[in-house]
Amino acid sequence: MKVAIAGAGIAGGYLAGLLEQRGISPDVYDGMDHATACRCRSCGWGVPISIKKYLADVGLDLDEYLIEPMSPMNFDGLVATTPLCTVDKPRLLRDLTRAAGLKRENLGPEKAEDYDVVVDATGIARAFLPPCRSDLTLPTLQHRVAVKSTGSERLGAGMYGNRISGPGYLWAFPVGNKHYHIGIWGIGTIRHDSLLEQFYRDSSDRFSFTLHCSCRGSIRVASPHYSTPFYSRRTREDGTQQVVIGVGESIGTVSPFTGEGIVYSLECARILADSWPDIEKYAHTVLARFAWMKKERETLDYLFSPKSRNGPRLRDRWRFYRNARRSGIRLPLTEAFKQMGSLSRWVDGPEE
Repeated sequence: MKVAIAGAGIAGGYLAGLLEQRGISPDVYDGMDHATACRCRSCGWGVPISIKKYLADVGLDLDEYLIEPMSPMNFDGLVATTPLCTVDKPRLLRDLTRAAGLKRENLGPEKAEDYDVVVDATGIARAFLPPCRSDLTLPTLQHRVAVKSTGSERLGAGMYGNRISGPGYLWAFPVGNKHYHIGIWGIGTIRHDSLLEQFYRDSSDRFSFTLHCSCRGSIRVASPHYSTPFYSRRTREDGTQQVVIGVGESIGTVSPFTGEGIVYSLECARILADSWPDIEKYAHTVLARFAWMKKERETLDYLFSPKSRNGPRLRDRWRFYRNARRSGIRLPLTEAFKQMGSLSRWVDGPEE
């Protein structure tokens, strides 16, 4: 069986390592060259510490990539303990694909004909699968900035939903050497640049910011339920079958509320490797494991609808609280629900 993985991101690179352990040697293709200093698409590099167990499965040690823990973290003024950290994502991607022998080119249709299985790990592009049955993508803008304190205060990690006029948030994640990724994602936040500039102005009495690079992108927050089909079959000219299977962000394994997809894409890749070559089992397991993402997507759909004039419903607030708990963020229930009351500004816009 000849296997190709199109895309050497988190899901594709990790899957390659897992398949190698199972005696399957895939060819990994990735000709993407993002026009950024790190050669990565827009991403805060934030992950939960639970990534450690996934890396260990392919012989990697989190300590080799760890930049900085992000506990405590500021959530719109509510400081919470988190298991989050930032990692050196470019180095991690290089090491994930080192053993696989990465081909620095995109897998084209003609070359794809040579493979019995093509894994679509192309993320937002979803290059080989049919369109999602109900896609939802969010635009992002991220700056890498050097931050200098005007006093002794240090800029802490934070996520700020109260700065966004639609569903989304602004993040500030430390990435080493007094550099930060500061970015925004969300639907309706068409003034990405001005919102970031406003953040810098509001903080200018305490910090100075020097821009090093900037990148725009999109993330898929459709949820796996709405990102079907996960696979397709076709008969080639010689009468043999070819299967295309999606993994990671190409099939929506990204939290619709937070945009976090690194660990969920690793988990998705592990499910595929454990199910190989039973793609029906794989699809069933992914839908069951990430069923909670369907509920988050339904909340986003509600917030975009005219029905949301009165703000989030009790079920929506509960889903946000559950998302925080799932991520290991310890928010007091009463304070968390109070804080989530600011979600009305997702619909009405921030107060002037």
